[in-house]
Amino acid sequence: MPTVALPLDSKLFLNVAETALKHAAAALENVVVTEAKGLRRFPGLATFAALGDQGRVYLTDWRGDLLAATSLGRLYRLDASGAVQDVTGVPLSGGGRATFAKTEDELLIAAGGSILTWNGIATKVLSSDAPNTTHVAFIDGYTLAIEAHSGRFYHTAPGVSTSWDALDVFTAEGKPDDLNAMLVTQFRELLMCGEDSIEQFERSTTGDRPFWRRWASGDGLFAPYTLVEADQGTWGVNKKREFVRFVGQTYQQKSDDVGAVLMAIDDWTDAWAQPLLIDGQKYIVLQAPHATNAYASKGVTLAFDYRAKRWHALYGWDTATARPARWPGWSVHHLWGRVFVGGEGRIYEMLPGAYDHAGAIQRVLYRSAHYDAPDLAGRGATRVEIGDIRVRARRGVGPVSGTAPVMRLRVRKDNRTWTKWAAKSFGLAGDTDMLLRFGNFGQASQVQVEIDMTDAAAFEIVSAWADLEPIAL
Repeated sequence: MPTVALPLDSKLFLNVAETALKHAAAALENVVVTEAKGLRRFPGLATFAALGDQGRVYLTDWRGDLLAATSLGRLYRLDASGAVQDVTGVPLSGGGRATFAKTEDELLIAAGGSILTWNGIATKVLSSDAPNTTHVAFIDGYTLAIEAHSGRFYHTAPGVSTSWDALDVFTAEGKPDDLNAMLVTQFRELLMCGEDSIEQFERSTTGDRPFWRRWASGDGLFAPYTLVEADQGTWGVNKKREFVRFVGQTYQQKSDDVGAVLMAIDDWTDAWAQPLLIDGQKYIVLQAPHATNAYASKGVTLAFDYRAKRWHALYGWDTATARPARWPGWSVHHLWGRVFVGGEGRIYEMLPGAYDHAGAIQRVLYRSAHYDAPDLAGRGATRVEIGDIRVRARRGVGPVSGTAPVMRLRVRKDNRTWTKWAAKSFGLAGDTDMLLRFGNFGQASQVQVEIDMTDAAAFEIVSAWADLEPIAL
């Protein structure tokens, strides 16, 4: 009976109906494709610290400490052990996502209301003359802020973050759209973004005006907080609901594989993106937290491996409904060689050795394309007999004694009802046999395979094969 290797390393492709897939993965949830062309669990979350309120947590750092601003207006300082200190003087206002900027002497925070400053003691209002703003930035001694619902941005006198003259204002006027985001890149470029255009300003070293516009693009930024810097470039969601890399006055579309998912998002409120470097892989996490997902719960979260150009889906778990839900993060930050994720009222640490979300289930799910019999068994085959499916996996991942974790596999033949799950043990500690045999699944003209795991244990499979007997009718 011929043996066929199942292509576990296929890219996730969600831009067509699942029944049209022949050579791609239909689902990669909380699982990534490894460089060895196998599958491995996406790193889970462990609780690092609980905060004093249940607001959404936005993370940054300041002079060796981790800082957490919450949607309820508080600011907390944490050390590497997770000890928490509330350093709120004046609460953060505006109700938006917190943005941060570092000057020589202070940390600036904005969320739609007054800009706050923090110098290690307690937060206070930066200046009564500063505009209310969603975004604050700092470059070459100048503090900048965009004005809400306008195309204007203000700047301070050089070196004095509290000095806001009403005449120190520029207008991003390439197109008459309101500014919704601002970013100072690692190359000291100042990007002013609106929904219809992006303009790059640079520091002027001569004359009275400290900034000048280098160029304006014909495409803008739709979701303000998806503007992110990674891989020596800037990325974001444009007006066409595409995730793109902005390259000068043009852009490169990076979301072809999941374009239908982005177009179907029904609520982009509070959508955000941030870089994530973990377990030797480099991602950009893109989340629309209020969007309806494939499980009819809230939260669409995707992780883009920009080096391998692969997309993955991330999910949490709703214990009340026993189904996937929003991935529990609201922000990601790297500090002390560690990765922290802001949740709701708590901060998580992302760890390759964590196999759940701080005690909540992190379900792994892989679903293949619909493989046609001729593609599997060669020309002349209209049906195949599935004699056995075998999986080579990392085993011995359970405890020394007790209940071993299990992996489950099932197939769908001719797009009909799924078969019953076949469960195989991943083994207790010391079980070293890597081969799992799932047995016969009958005949079919098209075959789809699904693998999942809900137990909190390491999940890694290297390869899978199917014994197939061609049947010509």
